[in-house]
Amino acid sequence: YEVASGGFLDKHIQLIRKLYHERRDVMLDSLEEHMPEGVKWTHPQGGLFLWITIPEGLDSAEIFKKAVKEKVAFVPGTPFHPLGGGNNTMRLNFSCEKPETINEGIARLGKVLREELSK
Repeated sequence: YEVASGGFLDKHIQLIRKLYHERRDVMLDSLEEHMPEGVKWTHPQGGLFLWITIPEGLDSAEIFKKAVKEKVAFVPGTPFHPLGGGNNTMRLNFSCEKPETINEGIARLGKVLREELSK
């Protein structure tokens, strides 16, 4: 009650909206810079995540294992498709990292995807 009625929540929401917007934009710019051709992503108007679609034939669960070795992580998309499918999708979170960390993570993920696509 105190948080909601004392004005803190309104101020905090404005702060995090600005922060998340900035981080989303950094991730979008990083994807443009580092992703190989054939990788697609959403441009969310809200929320904390981007959805990535990688070319058919690649499995995000297998990509995840290789990405972790490069010290970058994401959530494979398959669990979000309860009727099956989604093997070539992944969910990326931009809310918790600083812009420079986001850019580095996307660069690492792009490297992993380029290596997989070159096979």
